[in-house]
Amino acid sequence: MKRHINLWSFIFAFVCLGLFFLAISTREIIDIMMNLLHIHPLHIVLILSLITCLLGVIGFAGITNWWTMLRSITTVVLSLGLSVVILIIVICGGIFKFT
Repeated sequence: MKRHINLWSFIFAFVCLGLFFLAISTREIIDIMMNLLHIHPLHIVLILSLITCLLGVIGFAGITNWWTMLRSITTVVLSLGLSVVILIIVICGGIFKFT
């Protein structure tokens, strides 16, 4: 089971990366998400990225060889790095919000 968590968290790390680029690509996407869910898309990606990071840490228990270890390390580094970038964007955006 932990080996499957390792694989799925690796896949979701790249899904979160794609969602990040989709969320910051155009203003229309942000407006649509704000109208539908009343939450900023970056907050959704941040939550998904933190969950993916947590699942990646849990996936360390299922390490059987060097490939799964590399996959777990990549998952944690990618999702944690993405979370830090999103946090910086959200915090700076909140500080410099003029509307």
